[in-house]
Amino acid sequence: MRFCRLIVLCLATLTQAQLGGNGSPAVYEGQTVTAVDLISNPHRNLEPLRGVALQKAGEPYSQAKVDASIQALQKAGGFPKVTVNVVPELSGVRVSFLLEPAYYLGIVEFPGADKAFPYTRLLQVANFADEDPYDSARVELAQQALQEFLKRNGYFQATIRTDNQIDDAHQLVNVSFNVKLGKRAKIAEVTIAGDDIQKAGGGEASRLLHSTRTLRARLTGGLLKSGKPYTPERIKAATALIRGELSRQHRLASNVQENPPQYIAATNRVEVSFKVELGPIVTVRTTGAKLSFLPFLSGRQIKKLIPIYSERAIDRDLVEEGQQNLIDYFQKKGYFDVGVKINFSRQPDQITLVYEIDRGKKHKVSDILFHGNNQISAQDLLAQVVVKKAHILTHGSISQKLLKQSVSNLEALYRDKGYEDVKINSRVIDHEPKLDIAFEIVEGPQTIVGDVNVAGNNNIPQDQLTPSKKLALRSGAPYSPRLLSEDRNRISATYLNRGYLNAEVKASVKRHADDPHRVDVTYAITEHQLVSIGEVVYLGEKQTRRSLIEKTAQLPSKAPMQRVQMLAAETRLYDLNIFDWSSVAPRKPITDQDEEAALVKVHEMKRNEIIYGFGFEVSHRGGNVPSGTVAVPGLPPVNLGGNKIAPSQSTFASPRGSIEFNRRNMRGLGETISATLLLSRLDQRALTTYAQPHFIGSQWSSLSSLSIERTTENPLFAARLGDVSFQVERLISRKSNTRLQIRYDFNRTSLSQLLIPALVLQQDRNVHLSTFSGTLIRDTRDKPLDAHRGMFGTLNLGITPTALGSSANFGRLFGQFATYKQLHSVVFANSIRLGLAKSFASSFIPTSQLYFSGGGTSLRSFPIDEAGPQRIVPFCSGLQNQTGCVNVTVPVGGRELFILNSEVRFPLRIMKALGSVVFYDGGNVYSAINLPNTFNNYTNTVGFGLRYSTPIGPIRVDIGHNLNPVPGINPTQYYITLGQAF
Repeated sequence: MRFCRLIVLCLATLTQAQLGGNGSPAVYEGQTVTAVDLISNPHRNLEPLRGVALQKAGEPYSQAKVDASIQALQKAGGFPKVTVNVVPELSGVRVSFLLEPAYYLGIVEFPGADKAFPYTRLLQVANFADEDPYDSARVELAQQALQEFLKRNGYFQATIRTDNQIDDAHQLVNVSFNVKLGKRAKIAEVTIAGDDIQKAGGGEASRLLHSTRTLRARLTGGLLKSGKPYTPERIKAATALIRGELSRQHRLASNVQENPPQYIAATNRVEVSFKVELGPIVTVRTTGAKLSFLPFLSGRQIKKLIPIYSERAIDRDLVEEGQQNLIDYFQKKGYFDVGVKINFSRQPDQITLVYEIDRGKKHKVSDILFHGNNQISAQDLLAQVVVKKAHILTHGSISQKLLKQSVSNLEALYRDKGYEDVKINSRVIDHEPKLDIAFEIVEGPQTIVGDVNVAGNNNIPQDQLTPSKKLALRSGAPYSPRLLSEDRNRISATYLNRGYLNAEVKASVKRHADDPHRVDVTYAITEHQLVSIGEVVYLGEKQTRRSLIEKTAQLPSKAPMQRVQMLAAETRLYDLNIFDWSSVAPRKPITDQDEEAALVKVHEMKRNEIIYGFGFEVSHRGGNVPSGTVAVPGLPPVNLGGNKIAPSQSTFASPRGSIEFNRRNMRGLGETISATLLLSRLDQRALTTYAQPHFIGSQWSSLSSLSIERTTENPLFAARLGDVSFQVERLISRKSNTRLQIRYDFNRTSLSQLLIPALVLQQDRNVHLSTFSGTLIRDTRDKPLDAHRGMFGTLNLGITPTALGSSANFGRLFGQFATYKQLHSVVFANSIRLGLAKSFASSFIPTSQLYFSGGGTSLRSFPIDEAGPQRIVPFCSGLQNQTGCVNVTVPVGGRELFILNSEVRFPLRIMKALGSVVFYDGGNVYSAINLPNTFNNYTNTVGFGLRYSTPIGPIRVDIGHNLNPVPGINPTQYYITLGQAF
């Protein structure tokens, strides 16, 4: 993603360099000049020079006059350099003469307006860009645009005063639009007008107005009623409601638009009116075949396929587009021979459009064949075909659009392999009811690269021009226009990242005279000058300390000005979570200078945030989380084997409320404090955190937290929980994403009022833990939610001694290492986990600190946390519909954990988002650290599963079978959850 941004920046820089030159494109010749601006030092009076410029506003644009104006201005004003910039406008072109040395825009602020609107939105309205010169005319236009924006949002009383702060030391002008919003106007009266409305009488206007005053209008934000605030969102929603009402009347070609609002200053109210053109009544029907067996779905499909509904117009092109959409729709469902005829009739106030559908017989896509593919395998070609074969659950997918797209994809693949003259035709072979799809391929000769030359790279060796150290196009390899473009872009990006911001890279292809299918490739580089950072200027901070911004931006002066470094600085500033906008860029466009100031601009977001909620709850206490299990703090859920905890005989009714307060940028160092309070009858919680991006001015970030809770939601126990922790973290390597965490944690768990005392061991009812731990994390996965490549590793070592207030002396070690490798469309994923826990000084280990396993993310042939040692606990009370005692198996955890997981993930050809996996899980939880015992009680699980890709991770269905069954546990388990197993 970052590389793509670099490419865009490269192209933008080249474009800007072209437009910023003395010459303007000839395409502007003869166009009307709307304005002529003179831009220079704001201290200098430029009015006497306006008569010097020969190019005048209101006259046709003349390149000769522009060139003469440049020379005249340079001579009359003694300017060392004069450049021109031409900006197209709706009514012509705007010509700006830049008289160096000019001043440039610094920070732009909107005091008073940023309370009601996001800063980024206001900046968009002002339409200022980085590296823009300061132009008083542009500032005036920005003020007008801002005034109009405020009016559109209901602030008709708003006033704007522009203040300019000139920074002579840095040749910058900071612009401040001081806004007094006033009160937002309210709606006075709403009317609907139009010639068609007058002809239809008052009833039509009343019906349309009624649609903006219904319950639906209130729920969608389109309620138009006297006294309601005037907002563009309200007007837009009301317009949609009026259009919807007209659609229900079959007036599909109607037009609805708001007239200019009439503001009444005396009452601060707005008269709202709409101009409505009813248009004819349009009836659209389909006959001969249904789009769906469900009537409401059929109606939705018609609106989706017939563009008249979305375009709100009717013409021959839209009618024929609807015909093609219907053909494509039925062909994809297997009716390849479908025919759609159009019956169109027009009367003065009525149009009838009928699509007669003869869908024919249903076909299956039996086979996809390739003829003439001598150099590329059928398997590689099939990956480019969007036509799909029939499977158990589908008849396949075929249409003329899919065939054309398939041919286009295949030709692109061949051209990428050097077959520039390739010709491909598709053919459908009908075997009733089966279809074979044949692609007839004429490959033609392959174009081969002869010599690859790089010229002009005086300062960067050829083996450093691309990140891979080699060009994608090599001598003897097939010629590919795509690889040629990628090589050029990579070379450009390398120069940008080395500080050559004006470097030009041109790729040329020369064919051999004796063999037109053999080419020589040349990358001609014009490096231009190396640009260094002259000084770093920081703008926009108010509460934030300059030292924090400097430490975060990490821009050294006198170093090469690298685009990638500036992008990284912007990212780090955003990551502080105290700025809603940041920009790192040169002060002015890079032309011929070899040193330029870098501007670091920021805008601080609101420091205080309060989130609250209140309600009322009525609850019957139960002990099942989830149903059929018992959850106790610090212990894994206990499976009751089909039994359920009897609900409490008491009903608890009480208010319930929560409030959260966040204070950002404490002390101006980017530190954030957060406090949350939850109060209800059965549960009371308080949590506070304090985050520091630079702990004591270091490169370590820190997080401190304190939480307390008292809960009686479960009838089996009452719990008092407390936790205090302090953690510091540092990024060791950005390239390998390696982090080190050091943490101290003190927590207390106190259980009382136990309904089944034997469920919790005596030593686990009142536990204090005081732990020092260190964690090393390395994560190079491409997608953490669904990794295809990379690795994930973590190693944690902790010690919990009684000398620091713990209930026991013990230490824990846990490590995990997972790798992901992709071969074509198949992913091989492997993971190994090892956990060890050891007590010392004749102590014990609390059950909450032992290891548990079993479930969808570890051993998938065991229920959740039920692998390893267990004990029997008699339940003699508390169970629903039970008399006497029931023995329940309770996992007790182990001092050793060893798990080995291996998966092969591959796509299914049934649908694009559906995949499958076969897996192996091995290992167990062991009561003691003992190598022979590790092998003797080792379990083996095999299974398979399905994966359905979603934006938040795959939906996973896994079935695992234990090859070493454990008595009392079903050897086959299944899990349905979200996300990969590891």
